Formats: sequence, C-alpha cells, structure tokens
Amino acid sequence: MRARLTSYFAFLMLSTLANAQTSPSNTLDNFHLAIIISDRAAAASILAADVQIFESGFVERSRDEYLTHHFEADAKFAKALTRKVIRHSEQTAGNMALVLEETETNGSYEGQPVKLIGTETAVLRLEGENWRIVHIHWSSRKPKG
Repeated sequence: MRARLTSYFAFLMLSTLANAQTSPSNTLDNFHLAIIISDRAAAASILAADVQIFESGFVERSRDEYLTHHFEADAKFAKALTRKVIRHSEQTAGNMALVLEETETNGSYEGQPVKLIGTETAVLRLEGENWRIVHIHWSSRKPKG
C-alpha cells in the first residue's frame, strides 16, 4: 500500500510540475522523478529525440536507445536509493541551458550498501515553451575514506 501511495504522490507531483511554467532545473527534476516512478512516457516527453547520454564511458545516442536499453535499470536503481543534491547551478543563454549538479546517493541495492558521490551535467534546449534534455553526462565515485 505504501508503494502505491508513494507512486501516486510522485505522479501528482510530476503532473503538477509538468503543468507549471518550467525552467531547465524543473525539467531536470521532472526527468529524475519520471525515472524514480518508472514513467517511460514522462521521461520520453522530457528527452529530445536526439539526446546523447554519457555514463561510465558508454553513450546512448537517442531517446529511444536510452528508453529501451537503460531506462529500466536506472528506474530500479533510483527507486531503491535516496539521491540528495548537494550543489546545483543553472545557466541559460537564449534557447540553451546548462544545469550542473553534485549529488550524494545512499541506500541499499540488491542487498549491498551504496554510497556514491555523483556529478551530472545536463544541456537543455528550449523547444516552443518546453525545455528538452539534449545531453546528460553522469559520473559517480565512492566517497573518500
């Protein structure tokens, strides 16, 4: 029951954010929420068709490639853990934006403790009235000590 309520509230949050005037940062937040609640359609609506996602030396060269190859694994991982943004910045120039985040991810995944320090670079493009993610670069490491 708790999982259904959590998903329901996440859906309400995503619907509310999607209907609000969005900024690049709100768009990126919506994308992370779509991953957490496994909402492939919401994620697809936020990613540009030609998005390129870089992670751990691998590249996914389109929205469809990401959604069919990596989305489910990201959703499973994101649901199990807690991601906290510890630094955030946004820069906008015309119809392009850059969002930079440093994160801390904690929890347990597949019975193993997880503690990661992460960095994320997201490039967004304004298409009409909506920001779309055109590039993401994810990187993470174990904390020192």
